[in-house]
Amino acid sequence: MRFAQIMSLAVVPMFLLACGDDNSGFPSNPGQSENPVDQPKDSIPPNIPDSLLKPITRDFSLIWQGEGTAANPYQISNEEELKKLAFYVNDSSMAFRDKFFKQTADIALTGAWKPIGIFGKNSLGYGNRPFSGTFDGNSKTISGITINDTASYSGLFGLARGAKVSNVTIKGAKMNVGSIAGVLVGLADSVTVENCTIDNAEIKGADRVGGLLGEAKYVTVTDVSVSGSVSGSNNIGGILGSVQNGALTNLTNTATVAGKSTVGGVVGGSSAVGDAGSISSAMNKGTVSGTKDVGGVIATLSNTKFEKSGNTGAVSADESQLGNVGGVIAVASNKSSVNEVFNTGSVTVAKVMAAGGVIGSLKAVTATNLFNLGEVSGQASNIGGLVGIVDGTANLESAYNAGKVPDSNLSGTVAGKVTAAATVKNVYFDKTVGGSCLVVANQMGMELPTGFATEEMKAATFVATLNGAGTAWTIDPAKFGGYPSFSWAK
Repeated sequence: MRFAQIMSLAVVPMFLLACGDDNSGFPSNPGQSENPVDQPKDSIPPNIPDSLLKPITRDFSLIWQGEGTAANPYQISNEEELKKLAFYVNDSSMAFRDKFFKQTADIALTGAWKPIGIFGKNSLGYGNRPFSGTFDGNSKTISGITINDTASYSGLFGLARGAKVSNVTIKGAKMNVGSIAGVLVGLADSVTVENCTIDNAEIKGADRVGGLLGEAKYVTVTDVSVSGSVSGSNNIGGILGSVQNGALTNLTNTATVAGKSTVGGVVGGSSAVGDAGSISSAMNKGTVSGTKDVGGVIATLSNTKFEKSGNTGAVSADESQLGNVGGVIAVASNKSSVNEVFNTGSVTVAKVMAAGGVIGSLKAVTATNLFNLGEVSGQASNIGGLVGIVDGTANLESAYNAGKVPDSNLSGTVAGKVTAAATVKNVYFDKTVGGSCLVVANQMGMELPTGFATEEMKAATFVATLNGAGTAWTIDPAKFGGYPSFSWAK
């Protein structure tokens, strides 16, 4: 009876519930309300008594224990209580801005899961319904998420805007979905995600699919990991399918990642409008495969600062004459910067445009302190131990390659191609890895990098050469076969 009373409050008057969140642009407009009772009066039908215009008070203590405050959050302890959150967001237009939820027990879901939050119209024809509150998973588990629906915006949360989600652990999710899908959130706008784990997930989708978030804009993501498998078509990432203006730190992927275009072990595509985005401490350990623009960590990097990251998983790409493939990044361009990154995984390609042990194409970007130990093999128009193509005003500095490359006139122990305006300095290679191939297969009047014997590259004097006036490089005989690396790298 109590629940029936609350339901009646949720549907009277109905015009108050028809004003959902219809903002599909990014970033969200802070002046637009997602609470129906806050809509401007000129949107309210005429001749409505003032008594009906008063805010509706809902007593959610009859649904969840707690008060919804930071000190005493609403408590979610079972499947039914979690489904109630989806109901009130999706069907009753409750964004729960400034409200707090806390999971207090492990939850095993049964049957098909209906995501919390809707982008687009719901079954009643009402507009976007985001979750905008704070959800603390409390390190409890949610298992049994099953979604077999080609509709877009899928995940535990379908649409989250202005929300914070932390300490969530999801185990064994199985999702066969459409576009904009992630196990945690399908579409995340202005969201903070902290300390979340996706364990042994299987997600298959179309465009913008990630093991954690499908599409993310203006987000902060810290301390997350994903395992299992992630697959789709375009903009596929082990953790994030695509991100715009993100601040990402400490991301680890061990999932197998597969797609067609813009496929990354951690992030599919990263870009930013205005201020640059940032990605730090991103590690991929899973296999990554695709066709066009495939990277061990990131497929495409634009206007983003990227540092202290690496790949140990195998990276492969099949035939694409315009494709770029990199052990870490497929394409780095447009005001990005790259510093202290490495690859030890194999890079295998078939008839692509550019393939590099670390970066496929470096376009007008400064990249410093890179190393590659992974073998680069197959066929490409430009193959390099470090970079496939160094293009435009790009700057490649303080780096070395000790990974094998094909012994052919299309391969270079350092780069496949370096254009005239680019700069390559303080860059080296192991003389045993390239056979008789050139240092740079196609170069235009540049001073060629220097080759060293393996023993020389493992000496302290070589570390000092790489460092110059800096301190990024160190050496540990027990790590990376004794080749120089970074103190944080493992």
